[in-house]
Amino acid sequence: MPAHRTPQLLIASHHAAPANELAQIVERRGYAVRRAFTGTHALEQVHAGAPDVVVLDDSLPDMEILEASRALRDDARLGPSTPLLLITAGQPSPAEHHAALRAGVWEYLLHPFHAEEIGGRLDTYVLLKLDGDRARRTDAVVDDVGLYTLHGLSLRAHELTLQAFHHAEPMACVALAPVTFDERNARAVDVVADVLRQAGRRSDAIGRVGPGEFAIIAPGTDRVGAVLCAERLARAIASAAGDARPSLRAGYDAVPNARYAAVEPKNLLARATSALRAAKGMGTPNWIQPFRE
Repeated sequence: MPAHRTPQLLIASHHAAPANELAQIVERRGYAVRRAFTGTHALEQVHAGAPDVVVLDDSLPDMEILEASRALRDDARLGPSTPLLLITAGQPSPAEHHAALRAGVWEYLLHPFHAEEIGGRLDTYVLLKLDGDRARRTDAVVDDVGLYTLHGLSLRAHELTLQAFHHAEPMACVALAPVTFDERNARAVDVVADVLRQAGRRSDAIGRVGPGEFAIIAPGTDRVGAVLCAERLARAIASAAGDARPSLRAGYDAVPNARYAAVEPKNLLARATSALRAAKGMGTPNWIQPFRE
């Protein structure tokens, strides 16, 4: 495994056979393997030191596997950018893929394992994680209120596209902005930021794309879902702002299946932002606009 340090793999499994088999495969490739036997133990292991990749299976005695995935994904020591994989002995259904994506799972690993294939896949994930860590050290990825910067959004777009690809799920980007007038209702920008930070889903990435402009990258969401997302956020913003509720503009773009889409992550973000700026030139009835070539 080419890396500047020994990659760390955490395996959380109560079943000995798949976990031992995976440990043997990756140890031969130069990994350091840490074991956990319950979901609680996995969280303790993360607290002791963040791994480069986490692998779970459904044998954990104290947590359902997606519950454990959500708990790990919500832990700040792990964060959203550490690959989290699930071992499965069968072919997951589309509904299972969708639920796993929503829980922050990057991919299913089919057992019995093919040693070279699984080893190469984990190598790719570790290199992606290390490259992402280096990129995050060069520029700020989160602003002072906890939203992604444009740099952070670009990184997360790449990671979320990879997850949507492995689950064969759609992916959307919605860009949103309040209408401001010579800074007289600039507070609207703060209201929108607060609502987006509180209303975001675990599987989404939310950040700023310009002065007073925001974007939501939403794996598992198609074009219809993108419109519903914008409408849901508009209602939440109106409720939070009360009598001072701002007029909004939004733009969006989406791909129906990330596995077969030729759209680069940065282009999906750019397309939604372009649609937002087109919407800014239209009246309130046309406040949300799709990207048009």
